[in-house]
Amino acid sequence: MKIKPIILSLLIILLLPAVCFADGGGPILLLINVYAFSLGQVWIIAAEFAYLFLLLKNLSLSKLKILEITFVMNLLSTLLGAMLFPLLLAIVTLPGVFYMNTKWGGLLMAMGTWVAGDHSPHSNVAIAAAAVGFFITFFLTVWIEYQYLKQLAQKQQIKVKFKHCVYFNLISYAGLIVLFFSLNPFF
Repeated sequence: MKIKPIILSLLIILLLPAVCFADGGGPILLLINVYAFSLGQVWIIAAEFAYLFLLLKNLSLSKLKILEITFVMNLLSTLLGAMLFPLLLAIVTLPGVFYMNTKWGGLLMAMGTWVAGDHSPHSNVAIAAAAVGFFITFFLTVWIEYQYLKQLAQKQQIKVKFKHCVYFNLISYAGLIVLFFSLNPFF
């Protein structure tokens, strides 16, 4: 299989920390380092591939085809989540830039970032915003991946249940949480 230059370019761009804002668990690993992020991405693909392989084993799909489905499904949820959620968050928190020296402006700025430190006046808000973002991206990821699988399933004339997308994302997110706490030097 020959990888087209545009796909390769997109893959390289998606590995840049400033771009990776989807699949809520993965980018949180960037707070630790790129190694943790990369390990997290491998975990996501491996866990969801294993789940889909077991789910689809009765179909005449090769392991390579199931791996391709898993990869494309996660690429779509990353691309769509990377574009939509951060854009919405930027629009909502943009007024904070103009009023950052006020209480409400500072709160808006903290909501738009994951930056929290000892000297931040709103570190709890930034942490809470990151946690809320984590859950939002989880549900956004589940919905996007379900839509993709549902479309594929219609071609195969099989049914894909929404609960399966929830389950394999719960498994991959649980692994990401374990990675976060096991690789994070602050815990």
